[in-house]
Amino acid sequence: MTASRAHNHISFTATTEDKFGVSLVRGSDSKKYYTMVVNPEDGGANRKINFEQEGEEGKGFIEGVDGYKFASPADKKYKVDIYTDNSVVVMYINDVCAYTNRIYGIQKNCWSINTYDGEVNVENIKVSQY
Repeated sequence: MTASRAHNHISFTATTEDKFGVSLVRGSDSKKYYTMVVNPEDGGANRKINFEQEGEEGKGFIEGVDGYKFASPADKKYKVDIYTDNSVVVMYINDVCAYTNRIYGIQKNCWSINTYDGEVNVENIKVSQY
């Protein structure tokens, strides 16, 4: 038997000065879901990707799974590319940051782009398989 594989590519451009994130495994009945949150750091000069478990039963910030700091873009634009391969997720931002994690159940669940106490303008959303 051949195992079923799911390879997806989500891309978009987000323009913001605020915290934003991309949630995966976010079904309408999900008690918890997983979010890669792009947080302002150092007064906004830098950004850092944090991994959080959100929702009614979520634990919040997952310590030790966050990414490295990278400089906030001067134009406030974040070109985001997310690739999934079954349960492996890789998120690239502006070709200067790569974040990898494993999240089970991606193929059969919804995803979302989120903002927290601010605004984010999202353009050029594309979803494809590879």
